[in-house]
Amino acid sequence: MRGAAAGSNGAEPAGGSVSGAAMTEDQLNAQRTQSEMHLSTGAGPQEEGGVRQVSEYCKDLLMRGREELSLEELRAERYFRHRQKDVEERLKHLTEVNEQLNQELEEKTRLFLLRKSHQQQVGPEAPAATSFQIYDESQSAAARPAGNSELQDDVFLRPDERGLCLKIQFPRPGGAGPSELPQRLQAEDVCCSESGELQTPPPDSAPQEPDSKTTKKLSPIQETSVEAGDRSLVDQHQDQNLTPATVGQAMDPCDPEVRRRLLDVCDVTSSPGFHCESRPLPPVCGRLQLGGDVYDIYSTVVDGGSFSVYKAASDDDYVLIKVDRCRVPWDFHQLTRLKMSSAAALPLISCYLFLDGCVTVYTKPPDHMFTVLTECQDSVVHIVVLLLQLVSQLHSCRLLHAALQPSILTCSYRGLMDLDSVFPVDWSWSVDLDLQQDVTSVQQLPTARSYVSLGLLEPTSPPQLMDLVGVAETVHMLLTHSRMVLVKDDEGWTAERFSRDESCDVFPGTWMTWSRFFRSLLNAGGRSSLSVLSELTDQLSDLKY
Repeated sequence: MRGAAAGSNGAEPAGGSVSGAAMTEDQLNAQRTQSEMHLSTGAGPQEEGGVRQVSEYCKDLLMRGREELSLEELRAERYFRHRQKDVEERLKHLTEVNEQLNQELEEKTRLFLLRKSHQQQVGPEAPAATSFQIYDESQSAAARPAGNSELQDDVFLRPDERGLCLKIQFPRPGGAGPSELPQRLQAEDVCCSESGELQTPPPDSAPQEPDSKTTKKLSPIQETSVEAGDRSLVDQHQDQNLTPATVGQAMDPCDPEVRRRLLDVCDVTSSPGFHCESRPLPPVCGRLQLGGDVYDIYSTVVDGGSFSVYKAASDDDYVLIKVDRCRVPWDFHQLTRLKMSSAAALPLISCYLFLDGCVTVYTKPPDHMFTVLTECQDSVVHIVVLLLQLVSQLHSCRLLHAALQPSILTCSYRGLMDLDSVFPVDWSWSVDLDLQQDVTSVQQLPTARSYVSLGLLEPTSPPQLMDLVGVAETVHMLLTHSRMVLVKDDEGWTAERFSRDESCDVFPGTWMTWSRFFRSLLNAGGRSSLSVLSELTDQLSDLKY
């Protein structure tokens, strides 16, 4: 049994044929030392005397130049690399969805304009037609209008089609057949596939049977009609609990669901100062407990219906607290974005997300104090300069507030006398243009609709112009303690109190400066908002604070 007496490495040990049990202690120690030397020589398998030795780590990965990395650091590096890749893929997907929605909107608008142009071509020859209606073929026959089965000027939605399928019929003047009206469109079947391409089905294609299980949704034609001003279609569907984002405003930048998806991408929950609470919003009854802090509520600063802003204090810290019934921490995200690119002494901010809302806490910086803008006793010129700087900082980092007014603005003092900054405590209507790149015109902002209807703002103007109007409204309130009344003369728009028809005795010595101020803000036209704000700051620097 000479093979059984061999050593563990397959070779006989020096000195003769002995078994592993008969090996001396010195021989075992020498063999163990030799194995350890092979293990320490580096990564990769090692062959020694027939025994294959494998290292437990790779020196090439752990050593980078003179820097040695631990296994935990390598795992962390791999984790963050995969996480960054996942975020980029999610952002790319959202961009693709946004482009697809824009293409669909363009096609819907084109179809609507095509129908309108054909109606204009028919002119007085067409008989009195019924109002434009939309019918869902999933409805029962009793739910459809009685009369001629060949409905004119109607749209049918086929619920079992994968893409958008529309059938548009136009009235036949005087009962004329297709051969008598070759220049007019009698009937057109238009199908939009999921990719957005137009397809024309064969003429003999028969309508498919309606599917009773189809979910009722607002049709694309309804969305286009609402955008064109036909609100009657919306009224017909109020009982379906449709949100503004589904009724003609699919791209509403202020819709909570849109904001929730955006914040999921940028992972706002990992920001410092963010806390999740697994309970409903606590009642505000003179005292509010958030985390381990207890705040005494002094007074209400703003009551916005769906939210409220309070003055409060915790120990020696005076704070402003916004209690919002919407469970989207949008205010926290916006002010955090502003703080990252602003050198001003903005407040510290923390957010508590509850099951049915969120609470945002604005804490004063060290050696500072808060005063609401309406109670500020500082020079109006100084306040306006800080307001212009605030809006300039917002636009520089591609943020829009879109609803500036005195009630939501707060002043921050360094010490007791040095007014340091102005900031908003409500961001309900604000927009992040980096996340919401589809917002390209002022008509997409809900707060700008009245100004667009008035003619002050062109629908296709840049969205930043809405903040310039907000500055004008705020400054007018500070100067006159009254709301701004807009008037238009040969030189453009201005505030009535500062038009040429008004007496300049109200503001002796500064009336002309303020008159130019309002005209610059309200007639920005195609100029950059940053250029207008910088110019106005320079003009006011000539006035004493």
